[in-house]
Formats: sequence, structure tokens, C-alpha cells
Amino acid sequence: MKIGAIPVPINYRLAANEIRYIIDDCGAKILVFEESLRAPVMAIRDQLSVQKLVYVGDTPGPGEIRFDDFVAPGSDREPAIGASWTDPAMIMYTSGTTGRPKGVVRSHIAELVGAMAMSAECGFTHDDTLLNNKPLFHIAQLQIQLMPFVINGGTNVLTRGFDVHETLSLVGEEKITALHGVPTQMVMMVAADLSKYQLESLRCGFFGGQTLADDVTRKCMALFPNFFANIYGSTEALMVTSCDYRRHPNKLGSVGKAGQTMEVRIIGADSTDPEDQCKPGEVGQLIARGPSLFTGYWGLPEKTAQTIRDGWYFSGDAAVTDDEGFITVMGRMDHTIKSGGENIHPSEVENVLFSHPGIANAAVVGLPSRKWGQVVCAAVIRKDPALNAAALEAFCLGNPDLAAFKRPRHWFFVDEIPSNPTGKVERGRLKDKLMAGLSGQLD
Repeated sequence: MKIGAIPVPINYRLAANEIRYIIDDCGAKILVFEESLRAPVMAIRDQLSVQKLVYVGDTPGPGEIRFDDFVAPGSDREPAIGASWTDPAMIMYTSGTTGRPKGVVRSHIAELVGAMAMSAECGFTHDDTLLNNKPLFHIAQLQIQLMPFVINGGTNVLTRGFDVHETLSLVGEEKITALHGVPTQMVMMVAADLSKYQLESLRCGFFGGQTLADDVTRKCMALFPNFFANIYGSTEALMVTSCDYRRHPNKLGSVGKAGQTMEVRIIGADSTDPEDQCKPGEVGQLIARGPSLFTGYWGLPEKTAQTIRDGWYFSGDAAVTDDEGFITVMGRMDHTIKSGGENIHPSEVENVLFSHPGIANAAVVGLPSRKWGQVVCAAVIRKDPALNAAALEAFCLGNPDLAAFKRPRHWFFVDEIPSNPTGKVERGRLKDKLMAGLSGQLD
């Protein structure tokens, strides 16, 4: 990065042609890979435009450069070529759940400010040790976990993936003080027998991507005695908001208020005017402005212009504020269920379902309906195998937080709810999965 080269982390779980798309799209000149990724690389090798293949390991193939040999000619002197604050520091490709992955260009100043804001919000110091057990091709793991500790001289403990026993064991072995988890991982951790582990060193925990059920949040608050926060952001915008539930125990489910370097507004759902701000209680689109925003989408000037307007990032997320200015994110604007002329946000229903003691996880989507346009449907993973649709309908009927028109009309009991590695429900895949079991539109 110091010499102006631009790293592009790639999701190693992608198929070979998806990897090729990203390499071609960004115009990469060098591809670095290890032995476990040889198969997809070899499948596309002859089609790649890269100038060098750099192999991490001891047995490179024909035409490949061993990584140690590649870096051996390097000098310990400062590079002669420098990069400015506004130059691209990296390109991170989004998950592409709504089409082809987009390359999100992030500048050096955006990376620095984002990392500093995270350190300030969580109170990280050089004495902290964070367990980083998720892939570094995601912005959360690379930018709000690894980079703050590079800056402040703390310690990052890296693992190759998440395992409940390994994670909790490492807390004691490495004296972990800070831990991030996507919601699913937080649920798994607090469900474990915590008495088997030495967890006294933990002080700071945080999550994002999706709401936690209130009972899980309270268990996490007990696990992290100093700080436990819901942090809202994206690849495009870092540290947009934060809500420390230790300080605000009556705001569970909220993502809090604007971060220290950000401005945040909720504007009319169909508006492009940053001054068209919603009143408390009105659902609109969340927009944000600040130095940790991305520069634009690689090679997509029109998409960039649609997303960044007058310096404001239009997130596409539906959100609402309360009378105290605390923000709740309802989900993607394009995930809004339109049923019988009413707009229903999945999180409104999911938050009620999460409070049922027999539900392990749930996700709500709108499926096509002959009568209503769309109808609210819930996919449920059961804790209690005896839980049935009638019991859930009775639960929703008696819940004062769920209007009648928002109640699920169809229930699907599933073993798994599709999600991406950051824990966000992939609602498109979930819809396809549920529709595959139907013969056509619902009534």
C-alpha cells in the first residue's frame, strides 16, 4: 500500500469463474494464492490476464513464483513512490447478492479514519488482544478488527474460521479482551456451557449485520462487562453508528447514534434530498456523510453517482429514529414487503419472533400472493421440535408489538436460513428456497 499498489482481497469460497470475474474487473496484475486454492486457480489460469502468479508455499507449479522469492529482493528503505491520502488503498468486492459483485474503492484516509474511529468507540489500546476468527476479505474483519490493532499496537489473534469451542478456549489461552461475532456466532457462544472456559479477560464485544434477540443480547452483556455494542456500517461506509447496550440497556435492537466522525440522517424513502428529513417514528432511508466513506465503485461511474450525492452516501437501508435520536435499521429498502397496500419491514416481524422461547432463529420475506401482491412468510428454525404453526399464530395474535396486517400468514420450518459470512440473511436465496417448495403463488 505504501508504494501505491492496490490490494484486492477475494472471497476464497467463490467459484472459479466468480474469482476470474473479479480479477478481470479490477485489472489485477498479480494473483497471490496458496495450495488450498490451487484447483480454482488452475481452472481459470489460461483465461487470466495477470502478469504473475505468486504461490504461498514451498512447491510452486510451472510458471509460478514462490512468495518468499517474490519478496526477497525487497529493501528495508522507505519506498521511493508514495501514495497520497486520497489515492485508492484497496478495493473490496461486495457479496453481490443483487447481481455481479461491485468493487468498492476505499482511500487511505478513509481506512485510517475508520480504524481510528473504531478504536475510539471501543476504547482499544495497545494492551488489548482481539480474536479475529473470520475471513479478512470482509471489511469488518480487515478494517474494524485488524487495522485498529495495527495502529495502536495491540494484538490480533487470527484463526482460520469460527468454532465455538476453539473461540472460547482461545479467550483463556491468549487472554483475549475483545471479540467480534456475527449474530449467529453470538447465539452459539452464549448457548455453550461457559463454565468450562476461562473468560475473565473479556471486556469488549461487538456485532453487526443483523439484530440479536433481546435475551441473547442480555447474555452477551453479561459476558462483556465493559462494552457490548451493535455497530452499523458497510463496505462503503465504516463506523456509521454504534450503540453500547451496557450504557443504553433500554435501547436493545437500536444501532444507536452517529459515530464520532459521521453525520447520519433519515430522509424520505423516495427522496434524493438530504434536507428532506423524516420525523421520529417515520421510516425512511438512512444516509451518511464523513471521511470514512468509500470513493466510488470501480469502473461504475453511474452507480457511484446514484449512491453518493452531494457527499452523502445513500445506503438503501430503511431506518427510523425514536424521540431521543436513537436509530433502528429495519433492513434493505428493497426487502420491504408490500402487502395489500401496506409496507412491512421484515425486522419488525423478526424482532417479535425472536422473543419466542421456542425459536432459535427466524427470517421473514414476502412471497407472491394472488390477492395481496405479497404475503408475509416466516422461515423458522425451532429450538422446540414440537413448535407448530398454530402455536406461533397464537403467539403473534396476542403480541401487542405486532399489528394484525404484519403477522405471518405462512410458516416454513427449516434447518438452515441462508446467510452470507457477515451474518446477514440472504433473502433472495431464502425466497428461492421457499418458492421451490410451492406450486405457485399463495392466496
